[in-house]
Order: sequence, then structure tokens, then C-alpha cells
Amino acid sequence: MSIYSNAKISVRQFTILIMIGTVGDSILIMPTITAASSKQDAWLSMLLALFAGILTGGLFAAIANRLQRVSLYEAIRQRLGLWFGGFFFLLFIFSSFMCILTLLSEMSQFMTLQLMPETPVNAIILFFGAVIIIAYRYGIEAYARMGEILFPVMMGLFVLLVVLLMPQIKWPNMLPVMARGFLPIINGALPAYCTGFVEMAVLLMLVPYVEGNGKLTKHIQKGFIAGGIVLFLIVLLSVLVLGPALMETKYYPTFVLAQKIMIGHFLERIEAVMAFLWVITVFYKTLIHFCTLTSGLAQVFQLKESKMLTIPLGMILLVCTVVGTPNITTYNQILIDYYPWFDLTFFLVLPLIMLFLIMAVKQKPPKVQGQQPQGQQQQQQPQKN
Repeated sequence: MSIYSNAKISVRQFTILIMIGTVGDSILIMPTITAASSKQDAWLSMLLALFAGILTGGLFAAIANRLQRVSLYEAIRQRLGLWFGGFFFLLFIFSSFMCILTLLSEMSQFMTLQLMPETPVNAIILFFGAVIIIAYRYGIEAYARMGEILFPVMMGLFVLLVVLLMPQIKWPNMLPVMARGFLPIINGALPAYCTGFVEMAVLLMLVPYVEGNGKLTKHIQKGFIAGGIVLFLIVLLSVLVLGPALMETKYYPTFVLAQKIMIGHFLERIEAVMAFLWVITVFYKTLIHFCTLTSGLAQVFQLKESKMLTIPLGMILLVCTVVGTPNITTYNQILIDYYPWFDLTFFLVLPLIMLFLIMAVKQKPPKVQGQQPQGQQQQQQPQKN
């Protein structure tokens, strides 16, 4: 079914993948999305989203522990049957397909607006998609080890960003606290919660590759908490350094934060270096969703390997991204108003149904070829005597 069905990753690598995936594209778009509703209280929205994300991590951990290293599709098929189980699982795969489109759109828009304005969007999407396909074909062990290597680099760049921005913090930017009440904070927390935490339901597709048979609750929660803290600090720094007005008007406040770094007129304009941090996180989140899409389709249609699907899916994603991406203003409005409900439906409600099915519906016993019913065996015994 998969090109690396016998591959295994350590629980440490599993945790790192969850952490990097949680940060994902949220590090780019989160400050603008939260500030659109909650203004200077965006940090409170992100804090609320972090607590909700920890609870969601517990839900995903409960499903992961119930799977007992069995693939998600196999667990659903054993309880719902081939056809209904396959249709149910295709809904989950479709959500990953839509998520990949948003990630490719965000990466292409970011690169063309901030770093390479004269480069065609198609070229950026084509190059980024090709790297995703190559990484997938190398196998989960390869990119899990690469994530383990890049993790210290990512955290080093993040710590450097926080430390160098310390002199520019303005505490009055946080005031007044909760001036507009609690409802705007909830409105700001919803897209932050969905984009950062709910979309990581795809971690369930990585469970069969994790070594050992122990419970994964602690490791999943570590990944969610670490990723959530990074996002919280990014939003907090955006409020303290940029202020709510600049957060709301700038499309990529995190990039503006890196432009603000200026130490002694010799350490400045390092946003291009900091962009490597964002490329790592978006790349790994896209890769995890592409793994879900490709390996999931191979399992549903019972293919011997999923390698044959990578190029066709890459071409479909390229065309759909180019054709379906609106301008950035409309895109951000869709992310705020509509996309959270899509995430809640496919990445939260579906896993809840999966947990109920795994707990309530008994696994159907596999049919053994050549096995006769007990009544026929009893009728044949006197004939032998």
C-alpha cells in the first residue's frame, strides 16, 4: 500500500514532526488573523487557542492509542466495512487535499510578495511541490531524520528572533486589556485554534510508523504544547513590537518583525535568513498532509504502492492552486470567516466520530478462506466414521 510500509520512526521524531506541523503556516498568518478580531488582545486569543489545542491533543492521543499502531483506514474499514469505511476515509483525505492547496497558496503568496516579487507564482509552486514529492518518495524515515536535524536550527532561529526583538518591546501596546469584551477574543481564537491545532489531525496517519507499542499521549501533548508556545510568543511579540494597527494591516507580521531587528547599525536586514524558519515549518506541514493524501488514496484503492500517485497528484495540486487561489485580501477574509468551520467539520468532528466508532463498534472478524461453518463440520464427521 505504501512505499515505506515497513518504515519506523522514533517517538522523538514523531514529537518533532507534530511540533513543526503545529507551527506550520500559522507562524506567517496567525498574527493578522487574530488581530482582525481581537486587536491588542490577540495574545489572549492565542492563549485561549493554546489551551483548546492541548485538549484537542488529548482527543487525538486517545484515538492514536486506540489504533494500537494499526493504520487509520484499516481501523475504520474493519468497523464500517469496505464501501462505507472507504467513503468515510475519503472525506478525511479530501480535507488534507484542501489543506495542501491553502499551504501552497500561502507559500507562493509569501515568496512573491516579500522575497521574489518578479518570480512567477507557477514557478514557485512547481518548485515547492517538486521538493515535497521528492521528500515523500525518499520515505518517512528520511524526512523524519531530516526534521530531527533541522529542529535545532529552527529553534535557534526562533530564539534569535525573540532575543533580538527584546529592545523594541513596547508594553503599552497591550493596553487596554479586554476593552471590547470576551467575544472578540473568542472570534480571534477560533481561526488560530483551527489552523494551528485542529489541522494536525493528520498525525493519526503517522501512528503506524512509530516504534514500540506504548501510549503516545505524552508525546502528542509535548508536540502540541511546544508548537503552541512558539505561536503564542510570535503573536505576543507582534502585539508588543508592532502594535495592533500594524498587525492588522500587514499580511505577514512575522516577516515585518524580522525587518525590525537592528542592533548597532550592523546587524539588520536579516529577514531573508529568518525566512528559512518559515520555509521549514510550512514545508513539513505540507509534507505531512501530502503523505496523508497519497498513502490514504493508495490504501482506499488497494494499490501495491503509492509512488505512482505522486506525480499526478502534484500536477492536480499545481493546477488547482493556480486556478483556485484568490487575491490575498479575499484569501485572508476566507480564512477568517469560512475556513475554520471547514477545519472543525473535517479535522475535529470526523476524528470524534472515528473515536466513537473505534470504541463502540466491535471489529469484524476476518474471513478465513476454506473455513467451513461448524454445522457442516458436524454433519461430515459421521460420514468419515
